[in-house]
Amino acid sequence: MKHLAVSTVWAVFLLTALARAGASKDKIVFVRADPTLGVQSIQQVTDANEFAGTNELGVSKDHHDAPQFQATSARDPKKNEIGLMNPDGTAMLLLHVYGNDASLSPDGSKIAYCSLKETQYFQIFVMNVDGTGSKRLTSFGNGDACGPSWSHDGKKIAFYAFALPNPNRNPGIWVMEADGSNQKKRTDHGLDPTWSPDGRQIAFASNRDGGVFQIYSMNADGSDAKRLSRQKGEASNPAWAPDGQAIAYSAATDGDRRALFLMGKDGSDQRRLAFSKHQDFCYPAWSLNGMFIAFTALNRVGPQAIVVGEERPRCEQWSGDYQVFTFDSDSQTRRLTDARLAVMRVSYGKAALQ
Repeated sequence: MKHLAVSTVWAVFLLTALARAGASKDKIVFVRADPTLGVQSIQQVTDANEFAGTNELGVSKDHHDAPQFQATSARDPKKNEIGLMNPDGTAMLLLHVYGNDASLSPDGSKIAYCSLKETQYFQIFVMNVDGTGSKRLTSFGNGDACGPSWSHDGKKIAFYAFALPNPNRNPGIWVMEADGSNQKKRTDHGLDPTWSPDGRQIAFASNRDGGVFQIYSMNADGSDAKRLSRQKGEASNPAWAPDGQAIAYSAATDGDRRALFLMGKDGSDQRRLAFSKHQDFCYPAWSLNGMFIAFTALNRVGPQAIVVGEERPRCEQWSGDYQVFTFDSDSQTRRLTDARLAVMRVSYGKAALQ
């Protein structure tokens, strides 16, 4: 993998964080992706025998699979399991709860996530940090609701919900109280909400300008939405830095691979941090002290089931083998997970476990 230098503003921030960082009981909540693996034929062979039927041109209508096969991967979100681990990737604990987009509450007592376990569409749930006491917070009947993001005071949860299904279109950014009450839509055409540390702004991904997805920000009440990223290709998965001065995100780069990027909170100083010619880097997440950015590295497996017309970035649609890495102030990456578990979408927090 090739890396570029970290921006000056982020390097200064990280050095400050290193100076004040001490012993920590931080945890990472993650989703163990469980794609359905299989094989499909690379080509079809036409049957040429006396029993084969023919079309109006006299060509055989019967075919069978050629002996050449390749691996395929397709997500089965009902099998994605939520778990916890230490920030260094050790002590993995699977909670036997199935869902996506898990996020720890600031006080460490709850995990918000989305799941298909009760309805035909994803809904937002909250549970105790040990996996017990699950409670549904949303009841959207016209499309998936997902991407829960806690405000830093723990009082509110931002999320997105699609207004139209099959394919999913027009996702709106919503905000509700932590108990699910007072649900209000803040803007149309938005995904992946992330709160600024002061709770005054929300960054999100959107294709509202009619092109590819880019990163935007708005006030928490939905006003003053403005575009931040200026990528030629797609940009998505924003993650606001703990000091509020920077936003990490994923964006298209060489060979249509997604790379890890960083910019100032106002969209300034946009630069690439890490990329690979063979993997996609998606779903960045900041450690609580700002020392690291964790991200999901995806190895695409076989043909990808990209849904035509679906209003969702490619990182949200691709499937394959997922692993988690961290990126630090020295432009170094470290792998946290191994091939035994396909892990994606990590989020840092403090878990109040016994």
